Formats: sequence, C-alpha cells, structure tokens
Amino acid sequence: MRALIAELHRRQALLAWAGWVALGFLAFSLAAMAVDGRQIHGVSVWTKPAKFAASFIAWFWTLAWAWGVLAPAARRGVLAGLVVWVTLGAAGFEQGWITFRAAAGLPSHFAEDALGQLMFSLMGLGAALLVAMAALLGLLVLWRGDVAQPRGWRLAVGLGLVVAGVLGGVTGFSMGGAGSPLVGGSGTPGLPPFFWSRDGGDLRVAHFLAIHAMQALPGFWLVTRATAWPMAAVSLAWAGLSVAALRLAQAGLPLSP
Repeated sequence: MRALIAELHRRQALLAWAGWVALGFLAFSLAAMAVDGRQIHGVSVWTKPAKFAASFIAWFWTLAWAWGVLAPAARRGVLAGLVVWVTLGAAGFEQGWITFRAAAGLPSHFAEDALGQLMFSLMGLGAALLVAMAALLGLLVLWRGDVAQPRGWRLAVGLGLVVAGVLGGVTGFSMGGAGSPLVGGSGTPGLPPFFWSRDGGDLRVAHFLAIHAMQALPGFWLVTRATAWPMAAVSLAWAGLSVAALRLAQAGLPLSP
C-alpha cells in the first residue's frame, strides 16, 4: 500500500494530495451525519457532500494515476497543466459550496432561493469543466501516451477518460435540463448509499455509470490484458450501457423494482 501511495504521488502530486483533501471532507461529512439529524428530501443534509467527496477521491486519484500513462514530455505540456489546475479549481468550488449549504441545512442542487439558484448554475459550469478536463486528459493519453506501455492499456485509460468526460457531461446536463434527477415516481429515496429511486426513473444511475468508465475500463484491462480491438469493443459496450440507463430513466423506469 505504501508503494502504491508513493507511486500515485510520483505520477501527479497535486492531484494525489487533492484526493487526501477529499478524503478529509468525506470523514468530516460522515462524522457530521452521525450527530446532525437534519434532512433534505428524506436523507441527511450531509449525504450530498459525503457522496461528492467520495466521488472526488476516485476522480483525483484516477487522473493522477492516468498521468503516468502520458509520455514524459506530454506531462510537462500546457494542456496537461490546464487539466490539473482547472480540475482542482472546479472541484474545490463544487465541494466547498455543497458542504457550506449542508451546514446551513439547505440544498445545493435544484435550490429554490435566489443565491442557491445562481450558485447551482455556476456548479453546472464547474461540472462541465470537470468532465471536459477528464476528456482532454483521455485524448492526451490516446494522442501522446507513453509508447513504452502496452497499447491496450493506453486505450483502456484514454477511452475510459473520454467516455467518462463525454457521457458524464451528457448525463449530467440531462439532469440539469430536466430540473431534477427523477422522472416520475414518488420521490421516496431508495436504498443507501446512492438512494436511487426504485419507483421511477433516476438519471443519476446513467451519470454514475458514465463517469466511472474511467475506472471500469482500466480495471477490465488489468484483469484481462485485452488487446486493442477487444478494448475498443468493451469501451463501446460501456458507453452503450450508460446511454441505455439514460434512456431507461428518461422513460420513467427504475433500475430495479
């Protein structure tokens, strides 16, 4: 484990440290959840910051690990630097505002007050920047990956980031455009830890599948050591699964009864 952590920091120290900060936010949110009984829409006010912090841990550390798949010269380039700083800025804004609103007992998403609505719009911009930077890093890996590493691995990392960036944006904006992650149903929270709807469509399922392509596709390669064409086929299949989940939710159908 120490060797893994050291390698993560060697690859991209800023993103690695950002993951530890997100872990701190997660620990704080879980502790607050244990002592603060306030709720929003039937779940703890601290559920949203906890879920985002957990997601950012995976996001930061996945991007940091992907850094090592870039060619050494590409890691020092302007585009690579843009990925780091825009990601840190957008994620810091999102996590900070979500945590602040939880402390105030107010929703950060789909808020009804004027300030909340303004900040939710800005969060949409932040989310767009986050997925765009993930896709940009994926394109950099595909274009300027380290040729000393297996081609299948470069494809797994690059395509995983591109699928996560593109479809993460599509599914995310589908929620913003709909004004809610729910389509039909009673709105009663489903099973933890995700609380996805069980009696109506829930756009968060497709969003979850989309953004986690960045872990799923490299994970598939690590298990199978697939060559280029199978890796491309699996990437298309994962993208298709995400789109199918989106269409299912838009039809008002739950993932499970």
